[in-house]
Amino acid sequence: MGKEEAGSRLDVFLASRFTYQSRSNWRKILEEGKILVQGKVAKPSYSIKEGDEVIYLPGESFEPPVKTDFKILYEDSRYIAVEKSGDIPIHSAGRYRKNNLTDLLEEDPRFEKVYTIHRLDRETSGVVIFGKDSEAASKLAELFSKRKVNKTYISYVWGNFPTRLRAKGFLISDPSSLIRKKRRFVYENSFQKLETLAEDPETCETNFRKIGEGTFQGIPFSKVYCFPKTGRLHQIRATLFSLGFPLLGDKIYGKDEGAFLEFIEGKDPDLIAKLGMERQALHSSSLKFIHPFTGMKTKIRSGLPEDFPE
Repeated sequence: MGKEEAGSRLDVFLASRFTYQSRSNWRKILEEGKILVQGKVAKPSYSIKEGDEVIYLPGESFEPPVKTDFKILYEDSRYIAVEKSGDIPIHSAGRYRKNNLTDLLEEDPRFEKVYTIHRLDRETSGVVIFGKDSEAASKLAELFSKRKVNKTYISYVWGNFPTRLRAKGFLISDPSSLIRKKRRFVYENSFQKLETLAEDPETCETNFRKIGEGTFQGIPFSKVYCFPKTGRLHQIRATLFSLGFPLLGDKIYGKDEGAFLEFIEGKDPDLIAKLGMERQALHSSSLKFIHPFTGMKTKIRSGLPEDFPE
């Protein structure tokens, strides 16, 4: 541990750094003796010291339930395209060891092994493609990295969004937020002024087009197409938030980040009252590319999920 962590309670540190568990869950894990500091079992109230070595011995732990009703949208000899819900991670991570889409597909008798090509956040629904072999996965992953896959997302955001908007610039860490992994978008012509604040900035570009509007509890929201040209972590969510149009239901980039802080503290915030939805309103609606093996133009679509507003 470094100087920044010194003096923090161990349970508070774990909940803020490893957000896949709430603070109450980390306390339970600590009380079960599954975390060692300097080789010894530590209590939740332990005050971290500079140089401490923290080891997690998870053993058998509880996995939260997920929505397993995925749908096969497309399949050929090399690829599978799946429509996922807004409550399942793509791969094993954190406390989702078996309850993830990759493992569920491999348990399906129709598929022996699948290879991850790209990823969506756990709460983002819609189209995701897997390779049936490593060569197929590598070839399509190369198309993603070379920006030869046209991606379309549908989002619902708070406010009256412009008819069209282009956001080209950089993603940087957000020092104003209490959430460590939160990012923010800055336009390229504003970035030079902020260089001293930026650590490992990433270029990003997203185009947006408004396609509808409505109200929730008297507050206006907009339905927006998102066309990301790059594929950065939290790109659409961080960009919309920084432009002043946070996603409905987004715990990190929503209109009230306090909901996320309550969540990791083990509380049970009223997400609909605070954020408008139980999960973030972001849906991968289509992917379009030239098939690496057949040369055919391929477009895979996913309809609007049932939990989105009309």
